[in-house]
Amino acid sequence: MLEKNADDAQFTNMKHLLFELINLIEIKIDVGYILEEIEELNIEIRKINSKGENLGDEMIEVYKSLYRKYKNKLAAFLSPREANQLTGKIKNWIQVLPSIF
Repeated sequence: MLEKNADDAQFTNMKHLLFELINLIEIKIDVGYILEEIEELNIEIRKINSKGENLGDEMIEVYKSLYRKYKNKLAAFLSPREANQLTGKIKNWIQVLPSIF
């Protein structure tokens, strides 16, 4: 029973963090901060179990792509197109999240 409660709490926390990241993107937070959040989410998702590795791999690919593009201008903001694409990916991650638990 305790394990189920812990999983439920962890699921709720991960879902909350993903929605929070969407909100940060929508209010135009800088790319450096978005990268930090993606990195933290990746670490947490990989702690869950081996099923989280695929999602973690996708997060790392997004991280690497954004970092390559913005490594010399981390204080910049995502373009509206990039913000929409990233928000779409995060929404997909939210949909995949229950299958990990």
